[in-house]
Amino acid sequence: TYVFDMGQNIVGWVRLNVRGERGTSVRLRFAEILNPDGTIYTKNLRNADATDTYTLRGGKEETFAPRFTFHGFRYVEITGFPGTPTLDTIRGEVVSSISGEPAARVTTSSDLVNRMWNLGIWGQRGNFLSVPTDCPQRDERLGWMADAAVFWRTGSYNFDIAAFSRKWLRDVRDAQRADGAFSNVSPNIGVGTIEGAPGWGDAGVIVPWTTWLQYGDKNAVEANWPAMEHWMEFIQRANPDFIRKNKVGPDFADWLAPDPRTPKPLVDTAYWALIAGMMGDMARATGRADAAKKYAAIYDSIRSAFQKEYIHENGEIATGTQTSYVVALQMKLVPPALESAAVDHLVKDIETHNWHLTTGFLGTPFLLFALADHGKVDVAYRLLLNETYPSWGYMLSKGATTWWERWNGDTGDPAMNSYNHYAFGSVVAWVYQCIAGIDTALTGPGFHEIVIQPRLDARITQAHGEYDSVYGPITTDWHGTASGPFELKVTIPPNTTATVVLPEIANKSVTQDGKSISGRKLKVGSGSYEFRED
Repeated sequence: TYVFDMGQNIVGWVRLNVRGERGTSVRLRFAEILNPDGTIYTKNLRNADATDTYTLRGGKEETFAPRFTFHGFRYVEITGFPGTPTLDTIRGEVVSSISGEPAARVTTSSDLVNRMWNLGIWGQRGNFLSVPTDCPQRDERLGWMADAAVFWRTGSYNFDIAAFSRKWLRDVRDAQRADGAFSNVSPNIGVGTIEGAPGWGDAGVIVPWTTWLQYGDKNAVEANWPAMEHWMEFIQRANPDFIRKNKVGPDFADWLAPDPRTPKPLVDTAYWALIAGMMGDMARATGRADAAKKYAAIYDSIRSAFQKEYIHENGEIATGTQTSYVVALQMKLVPPALESAAVDHLVKDIETHNWHLTTGFLGTPFLLFALADHGKVDVAYRLLLNETYPSWGYMLSKGATTWWERWNGDTGDPAMNSYNHYAFGSVVAWVYQCIAGIDTALTGPGFHEIVIQPRLDARITQAHGEYDSVYGPITTDWHGTASGPFELKVTIPPNTTATVVLPEIANKSVTQDGKSISGRKLKVGSGSYEFRED
């Protein structure tokens, strides 16, 4: 028995080169990790055989690669090989529906963040195969909707997935029931006819909105508008009091959260508010004035009901979990007078957990945004750069080369241990927007109106970001600290404008291309610029 290490968890197959006697059978088995004794670990594959067998015809050098399957793997076990294999015996071949190089690149002074970016690139390559699979290795490989919903913004930076998005959204519409319910997986291949859970079915709104925002693609709105409205009507019919607790399918809520105490209806209602706001954005962008008013009213009703049900007078929210605060703050459900108190409660809970996160699939995408947008950038960086459980860095410390399904993938239930599961990689959207500092404005989607706003922390002193937008490359390059000095170089593509928001560094003069300027929020057109705070 021989075990080969590809050095990277990939999706595809291996090409076998072999010479031997006729009738000799060579067996290839695939796995993501090894047992302590060096054998391949297969418990997490469930019922997937993950095995290729080739029988030689004999007489000369033969080459075999399968045509009708793919595997998710890093390790390949070979048995029955005639003789001793060499490094030339097999070659890993990667397959993906994503072509070309990444559309965005980020490098920073933090090796940890740089490796996080690389994990996300490989995980998306592997799982965006015909449909956005949740995982590529076990007996599942399904288009789970929440995985897509929470990751789509990150994925839209990583690669040009405009066409892939339009294709998969046809699958989403095809899977929609007659009563308006989206499914939990799309295409729906017999997993069940039960309605999609909150966060899962909501991908039917989140993915069109993200595609419109990232690429300025109004066709993504137009093609999906009837289906999205049908879904919104389905939710409201079942929940006339605007607390989302009926017709919620299996209700996975904040899936795989280390702290599972967040009330399910709280998460569900917050996501209802999220998609109501998105519907309003898309309605305004496509000239649907009446629909924009309708969804604004629905959002206001959800917000009022949420506040009455879950927010206490001292700013505490429900059971006080991190997810409770994060979704309430991110969806703007907290009264302005209580936002500061709610943020303090969130930070206190993070401190109680020794400065670690406790969020799952639905809370994690918004965690660092909720902190950074409310004056707690230092806490956001602290969570991002952790390397102990639970954290993104913990996965890397254990040798991950793609994101895991669980924060504790090394110790958790084998049946739920996918080692190539992109959902928690949603954090890289924050890296693009808040470290590289590249975002688009709602008023000018598709990066027609660009926002450049890097958020500084003493633990990262340099970052370079590039994004190939539909208008052309956007670049940022900065070095410095929150106490100064600070230098930022940006390139803005033709036919766009950008709002550049410089960090607030006390008692520092500001220059643009060597000339003194006042203020730290500036509007510029296409071109290259250099800003300094000395």
